[in-house]
Amino acid sequence: MKNICLAIVGVMVLATPVSVLAKTPGIAFSVDEAVEEAIVRSPNLKEATENITGEEEAVNTSRAALFATASLNYAYTGLDKTPVQKTGQGEIPAGHTHQYHWDVTLAQPLFTGYALTTQLDLAKLGVRDQEIQLKVVTLDLARDVKTACYTLLLTQKMLMVAQGEVNSLTAHGDDAREFYKQGLIPKNDLLRSEVALADSIQALEKARSKVKSAMALLNTLMDADINRMVHVEDIDRVPEFSSDQERLGRYATEKRPVIQGLKNSVDKTALSEKLAKSSRYPTISLVGRYERNGDGLEAADNDYTNSHNSSLSLQAQWTFFEWGKTGAQVRKTRHDKKALQERIKGVENHVRLEVKNALLNLEVARKNIKTAKKSLGQARENHRITTVQYTQQVATSSDVLDARSFLTRADTNYYQALYGYMASLADLDRALGNR
Repeated sequence: MKNICLAIVGVMVLATPVSVLAKTPGIAFSVDEAVEEAIVRSPNLKEATENITGEEEAVNTSRAALFATASLNYAYTGLDKTPVQKTGQGEIPAGHTHQYHWDVTLAQPLFTGYALTTQLDLAKLGVRDQEIQLKVVTLDLARDVKTACYTLLLTQKMLMVAQGEVNSLTAHGDDAREFYKQGLIPKNDLLRSEVALADSIQALEKARSKVKSAMALLNTLMDADINRMVHVEDIDRVPEFSSDQERLGRYATEKRPVIQGLKNSVDKTALSEKLAKSSRYPTISLVGRYERNGDGLEAADNDYTNSHNSSLSLQAQWTFFEWGKTGAQVRKTRHDKKALQERIKGVENHVRLEVKNALLNLEVARKNIKTAKKSLGQARENHRITTVQYTQQVATSSDVLDARSFLTRADTNYYQALYGYMASLADLDRALGNR
């Protein structure tokens, strides 16, 4: 009766939550909370955010180019001889030996062939590029954190299974030793049970190591201490999913950042073409200047000409021939645009394939859960009956070890199917462009 109770306790251990088996201190998260913490703390997301801020400053730079610029120039010239003006009567001094000059110039671009406004629009699309990249990094991080959470839950369940196997085989070993003392079984049966126990203890240590490794990975993704103890709340139900492939495929092609990024690049090539065409037009600027010329540091005194003057000029510059350079640039941007449009079609096809594969994996995992759950129930019942039969010497030690092996395999298959299903859901979310 004692052995039967031990066997039943061993089976019950399998149904015991990990938090009960190992009450270790640490921080507990739901999967969603783990994702949110990772998003807040992730260095990759902080890097992406800084890139957005940098591109916003590039927009400010491009916008500033639309407005007037002010410059100050100062010059000193020391001459060996006094400048003179030659006339019929001789030479007349025409300037100071020490000449000082300074001027303040304001230049306002009036027309640049739309180059400045186009550069501003390109800079804005640069911000959009970085915002899309932030979405990509966020989606990847969310998927990786979810997968890490389910991996941790799986390794904890595997630890629980390994501990249950050790408990079960320990009880079986006690029975085998007692039966051997009574001369009911041969020594090789006893040795077989001891070897099986030793193997299960090794498996238990490996399971513990895998739990620590899974925790370290999750902590790394959350930018936390790699040795921090963390627990993830287990799933309380298996969520369903939509299997409408066509609808999900359309949704993904509209939502995925990679496609949004390519469309943004198409817009950039259109603007690049416009920028290339701008060199066909003249540039026109309005320039105002105030200057002083004199013989002192302040250029205030001038005995030969005006010490100060102001001017307002309209300046135009037009480069009208560059051996086909502009045309080549325009044609290049058009080819780049066509290439991007074709690439979008290829990426859309790949996205639809990702969605289809994710749905197929989910369907397989869902069916595997049902099969594995049924098999697990049968394996538990088989192990219970075989254990009872062994205590009554109706079954052999090999039968018990086989039953325990079947149960361990059934447990493993069930939990792998369960958390594999959840990981596949995370993959589907990523394929759809959802967090």
